[in-house]
Amino acid sequence: MEFLLLGPVTVLDDGRPVPLPPGKPLILLRALLLERNRVVSVQTLIDEILGDDPPDTATKALHGYVSQLRKALGADRLLTRPPGYALRVEEGELDLDRFERLAREGREQLAAGDAAGASRNLGDALALWRGPAPALEARRLAALEVRVDADLALGHAAELVAELEALIAEHRLRERMRGQLMLALYRSGRQADALEEYRRTRETLVDELGIEPGEELQELQRAILRHDRALDGRRSPVPAPPGEAERGQLVRWTLVAIVAIALVAAAVIALAVFRGGGSSAELRTFVTRVENLLVQSRDGRRDVIATIHRVNQCRIGPRVALNRLDRVQRNRQSLLQQVAALSVPGHAGAQSAADLLQRAEQRSIAADWHYRDWLKKQTTCGSHQRDADLHLAYVTDRDANRVKRQFVAVFNPLAQEFDLRIWTEYEF
Repeated sequence: MEFLLLGPVTVLDDGRPVPLPPGKPLILLRALLLERNRVVSVQTLIDEILGDDPPDTATKALHGYVSQLRKALGADRLLTRPPGYALRVEEGELDLDRFERLAREGREQLAAGDAAGASRNLGDALALWRGPAPALEARRLAALEVRVDADLALGHAAELVAELEALIAEHRLRERMRGQLMLALYRSGRQADALEEYRRTRETLVDELGIEPGEELQELQRAILRHDRALDGRRSPVPAPPGEAERGQLVRWTLVAIVAIALVAAAVIALAVFRGGGSSAELRTFVTRVENLLVQSRDGRRDVIATIHRVNQCRIGPRVALNRLDRVQRNRQSLLQQVAALSVPGHAGAQSAADLLQRAEQRSIAADWHYRDWLKKQTTCGSHQRDADLHLAYVTDRDANRVKRQFVAVFNPLAQEFDLRIWTEYEF
């Protein structure tokens, strides 16, 4: 059996499409595929399928959707496992797994200096997409940005300009993508256009988010102004891990080969450190526990993003939004206590991961408080002002993402050691 998530949800059996029940059962299938081979609680599935205000019959309705899906896939695939359900997916059956493997190999090749190999692998990864997949769009864009890095390193700057301009027209707040366009323009002999792109970027970020471009983008502008020779090289900035650019708080990336080499060296040193300290059983228990906490943190982040978006779209009022954020805050405080209570093995990577995760959650909680302060000032639909509290929320979220990026750089090698999934800073 083959499960396809990178586009319309599809299941193939010996190459033939399996008839799937439409509507809510299909949403259930998507949710279970995203957490393949893991138990997803009944309450989580109800929230995912029926929204924030489910009817009293929600549990019964969910059982009905499960029954319909079992008839299509087979009882040996959709398993009942307290406190919910799990979907059994074998290795190689899910297109998302193949995409992530190719994208990971591409990032590793680019970090090692093999831009041609990186471009091929990332191109193959992106070719797996058959259409829109909103819940996974951030991963596609991140892989696309790394492929652009590889093509920049191969000297294809002029060919990339039109592609990047089209992408930015659709994804206006991705700082990294705008930086890539600036670099492509500069390397194509269009310094004035590169500086004009920076001006447009700053204007967009200030007007729409109330924030200045990140330090990396500012440094790129200064390097262009002084005709920095490092910008003329064929090596592109180090690729950042995939992730989601909520509210324009985007990944930082380096601009020159010296920094790239330093980061690769740091990664090698870090991997060497990871190999020592703590038993394998202790480390596996720690990594598994942290992954469970990340799932909780991911759910909280999704709730905050969805709530603020619905307020801005006048779909819910500030009072309802505040109640939802209060629930997220309680859950995050509990999560922070669980992180602090983790049993951390005597392992350098585990100790660093635990410390960084705690710091990241503290910053996320601080950002939530700024969102709450902003919401308290809203009185009617459409009165949303981009005031100091909202600006502070964006800035604090950006700071949280910076720490989360440090965390995943430490934690993902540990997760891969035990064949667990990798994370991006925009997921939790």
